[in-house]
Amino acid sequence: MSLDRRSFLKYGAAVGGVSLGTSLLNFDARAANFPTKAFSAYVAAKPGGGHDRFSRAIAPEFQRLTGQPMKLIFAPGAGGILTATKVLTAPPDGHTLGVIAISSMNVSIQFGKPENFTFGAFAYLGTMWSGPLAIFTGKNSKWESIEQVVEASKTQKITAAVAGMRQMYHVGGLIFNKAVGGNIQFVPYGGGSPSRKAAAAEEADIVWTGLFDANAQYSVLRCLCIFAEKNPIPDIINAPTMHDVYPKQAVNLEHPTGYVTSAEVASKNPDNYQFLVEKYREAHTSEVTRATLEKGGWPTKAIKYWSPEQIMEWEAGFREDMAKISL
Repeated sequence: MSLDRRSFLKYGAAVGGVSLGTSLLNFDARAANFPTKAFSAYVAAKPGGGHDRFSRAIAPEFQRLTGQPMKLIFAPGAGGILTATKVLTAPPDGHTLGVIAISSMNVSIQFGKPENFTFGAFAYLGTMWSGPLAIFTGKNSKWESIEQVVEASKTQKITAAVAGMRQMYHVGGLIFNKAVGGNIQFVPYGGGSPSRKAAAAEEADIVWTGLFDANAQYSVLRCLCIFAEKNPIPDIINAPTMHDVYPKQAVNLEHPTGYVTSAEVASKNPDNYQFLVEKYREAHTSEVTRATLEKGGWPTKAIKYWSPEQIMEWEAGFREDMAKISL
C-alpha cells in the first residue's frame, strides 16, 4: 500500500517531536505488545561505512528506549533495491527497518526501478544525516570557478567524475546542466572515493559528490560550488553556493540518508509506526548519540534530524527537480 501525504498526516505525524496523534502515555501502555522481538535493520551499504557507523552509534539509545536490540543485516548493491525489497516484503508489524540513502531511493523510483518501488511505498522514521551536493576540482586544477567550467563545456569536452550513472550525483549533475545550459559529461568511477580521487589526480575536470562525503579529501580538492542556500562550513571551505553564482537558476540538492519501514506498517499498525518514529527521534537527538558520533569523527553539521513530515516536503521538491530531466 502506498502512503501519500494525506494518509501520512492522517496518522498524525508532526514535526519536531510533537505528539504523533497518540499520546506518549499510550506509547508506554503499548510497550508490552510492541516490540516483541529484536529489530532487523537491513542496511543498503557495506559494513564499515557511514550507514554502519551511524547505526552502531544510535543502537544503544534505540535499544534503551524500545527495549529491544537492533540487528544489522547488510544488503548492499542495486542502488538500495535489495534492502528496500526486504523492507517492503516483510510482515508489516514494524520489526523490519531499512537503512538507506533516501535521495538515492527517490532516484531509483523516479527512473524506473521495479514496479513495487513507488513513491509512498515507504514510511519514514527520520534522517540519519544529510548534506548538500557539491562540485570539487583538483587542488591544482586550472578551473577557478564553476562559471568557467560551464562556459567551457559548451565548446569542449568537460568531464565530471561521479560514483555511478543513474545515481544521486549523476542526477544532480543533470539537473544542474539543465538549469544553467551546460554540457558537462559524466564518467562513472564505481564509488564516491574513486570519483574524488579522479578529480584530485585531474583524470576528470571536476567531481560531483557530497560536501561532507569529501571531508577526507579536502586537502587535495578545491570546492567550486555548493548546492545549498548557504555554505554550512565557511570556516572550513571557502566556496560559493549556486545561489551566489546562478541566483535565478539555483537549486538546492540535498542527499539525506535515514531509517524507513514500509507504508503498510503505518497503515495496518499505525500505533507501532508512531512508536518507532518517536523513539527514533529520541535516540537520534539524544546527547549520548551525538557524543558518540562526534567522537567517531562525524562532521557536526552533517548530523541532521528531519522528521517524516520534513522528509516528505523535501521529497516533493526533489521530485519536481527530477521531473525536469530524462535519462
